[in-house]
Amino acid sequence: MERFEHGGDIYVHAGVLDFSANLNPCGMPARVREVLRDNVDAYAVYPDPHCQALTDALAAYEGVHREWMQATAGATDAIVRLVQAAKPRRALLVAPCYSGYEQALEQVGCQIVWHDLRREDGFALTKEVLERIDEGIDLVVLANPNNPTGRCVDAGLLGTCLEQARAAGALVALDECFVELTERAGSSALVADNKNLVVIKAFTKTFALAGLRLGYAICSDAELLARMAAAGQPWAVSVPAQLAGVACLGEHDHLERSRRLVAAERARLRASLEACGMAVVPGEANYLLFEGPTGLAEALLARGILVRSCDNYRGLSDRWYRVAVRTPQENDRLMAALQEVCA
Repeated sequence: MERFEHGGDIYVHAGVLDFSANLNPCGMPARVREVLRDNVDAYAVYPDPHCQALTDALAAYEGVHREWMQATAGATDAIVRLVQAAKPRRALLVAPCYSGYEQALEQVGCQIVWHDLRREDGFALTKEVLERIDEGIDLVVLANPNNPTGRCVDAGLLGTCLEQARAAGALVALDECFVELTERAGSSALVADNKNLVVIKAFTKTFALAGLRLGYAICSDAELLARMAAAGQPWAVSVPAQLAGVACLGEHDHLERSRRLVAAERARLRASLEACGMAVVPGEANYLLFEGPTGLAEALLARGILVRSCDNYRGLSDRWYRVAVRTPQENDRLMAALQEVCA
């Protein structure tokens, strides 16, 4: 069987405790479960192709015009639609990063220009990236926070990137799928003054809705959004996904509890990893990237714990791993297994 290149492959590894997929450790909000259960009869009809109720709720949540919103079947769907709509010739990617960007760009024959993040900088994005944003670049893809490093983009540097990209005639795709579980503010407000900016988010991580496939794009360029809408199937967002999305956007207390839990458990998990001799990247997301011994993933899997081996990320070797921040009890299991392996 071909190796699955992403986290969350619990179908091959049944029964494991999954630290490879970075979902909200608090899980799906209880109110969302109720909405999904109580509206089963609605699943028999076609979804609203325009996602009107969801779009209204998203616009209110993000504080932008509803015309700037587009719901999608997950963030990856938004990325693919953007690439298909823009048809970039040359795109700038930082490394390491989510492989879905590269895969989407390859589908349109786009040349990829890589900017490698450096370990000595803690894998943080620095002003050196600006040297790569020139008139030959059509699309710049950034993530805030980055996956797998968990590092956020400095707000001042992001603003400069947007200015330089605009001067070069380039679009900027900003993946903020994990920002809601950090202590940072998102960048949705920036689309008002930057028509070349597309912010991409998802309910997958924020509200643990990975199985429902729900994401969205925010952009003030109506023509680009129309091309993105035409780049995929007309009923991409299912009825249950739309219902769940509307319900999620009212769960402010759930999200705040989740942020507090992630912050506390991330710090505890980082301390434990470092105590075991791991070199941990100081990420701000609901996951941590660290360097450990070769074979660690296999040793943990033998103990019923699945972690993300990062050897398929550009610039990372088979000594790099990513683990999600889960509940205190689940994190205790991981820490105990790590201590066993590293003893």
